[in-house]
Amino acid sequence: MANVLTLTDKIEVSQDGDLIFDGYKAEDLLSEFGSPLYVVSEETLRQNFRRIKGVFERLWPNKVLVMYAIKSNNNPAIRAVIHQEGGGGDCFGLGELHSTFVGGADPERIAMNGSNKTEAELGAAIQKGVNVNIDAVDEIRMLDAICADLGKVGSVALRIKSAPESLAGSPSDYLGLAGDVSKFLLREKWGFSVDSALDLVPQILNCRNLRLRGFSLHTPRFTQNPELFAACTRDFAETIIRIREATGYVPELIDIGGGWPRDRDPESRMHKLNSSSVENFAEAVVASLLDTFKSHRMPIPELRMEPGRFIVGNAVTLLGRVGQIKRDCGLVWVNVDFSTNNLPRIDTSGSAYHFLPATGMDRPYTELAQIVGSTCIDSRMADNWAVPALRAGEPVAILDAGMYADSASTQFNSVPRPATVMISGGDVHIIKRRESVDDLYRNTSVPQHLLPR
Repeated sequence: MANVLTLTDKIEVSQDGDLIFDGYKAEDLLSEFGSPLYVVSEETLRQNFRRIKGVFERLWPNKVLVMYAIKSNNNPAIRAVIHQEGGGGDCFGLGELHSTFVGGADPERIAMNGSNKTEAELGAAIQKGVNVNIDAVDEIRMLDAICADLGKVGSVALRIKSAPESLAGSPSDYLGLAGDVSKFLLREKWGFSVDSALDLVPQILNCRNLRLRGFSLHTPRFTQNPELFAACTRDFAETIIRIREATGYVPELIDIGGGWPRDRDPESRMHKLNSSSVENFAEAVVASLLDTFKSHRMPIPELRMEPGRFIVGNAVTLLGRVGQIKRDCGLVWVNVDFSTNNLPRIDTSGSAYHFLPATGMDRPYTELAQIVGSTCIDSRMADNWAVPALRAGEPVAILDAGMYADSASTQFNSVPRPATVMISGGDVHIIKRRESVDDLYRNTSVPQHLLPR
């Protein structure tokens, strides 16, 4: 276990060989709350938030705001922990706006993103008083009109595209690219080029009902190399300098988005730990921004960012039970009662998770197995994975199930989704009830003439 655990994990092995999550045995949690089960550690959430906030506050000479990317895990209880810690938030659409405020939020610390925002979404954002990151030309007109109707001044930022040519020969462990990350980033739908931004900034400044606060950037998680990541923020800073030189506009804040890799990093498609820490990433990114701004005598703005996976990734573990075990063709298949329905990034991007037996961990690891879900697709969660002699019914675990797992999960094969519990200071709270088969079909109906007679 020592070569698997990271700084903020609340995981240990008992003297009896049982896996303990924040003080609770996996078997006890499954016996009480059912299987499969997402288990959240409130303490890990808090420590992850404090870690990323602390490193940027040490390095940045102005205010820092960490805005939790709720798309990574949209449970309002998780959002509530972030709000208690003083965090802001990034949200998309009416659903995530709702979840953000159910969990608690200061509107000044919230940003709405999205490339195709509707009038209803923009109206709700203005009514709430959140910042809107403009990502379409028509949004400017729509926002100005909405604010005029509501008698409000809308707080906005302009989303910038960064696709530095220096990344043209760079590979990506997540995007599946052998090279030319630059071309990939250019083709992404988000953000405006520097030429478009030069046209749009004066337009926004001329809108009586809009207040341009600054600029936003989002670089997807594409590398474990901090210098490659910093190439995007350096390009972002250079774009801001060009805008100031052309328009005279100086931003009061910049939002550098998310994409921050974790220490144990499933999206790298590897099981080994990331050799670069968030501290390494922060140092490279801050240096790229400050060096550029200071060399052009640009006032240092407030710094905002939108981490999701870094905060919630290892704060959630997916527990389940072993089902049928098949041995044939010289292979071993271990079925479990969860699947890639619950960890969809295995199927969509090849994420590599750590699978662990949750009892008898001191047994010898005697065979290589395929760990599979029982749905009607391959649903392979680990390939040729060393395991002890597992038995049907025993508890097992998948680490790092906090990010893009439950929030991106499906009900393929009409399988109800698991419950979620949160361990908080020794207490366990149900924060999402288990779905039933009735829940799957609650919103469907069969026309009268098709009903069986």
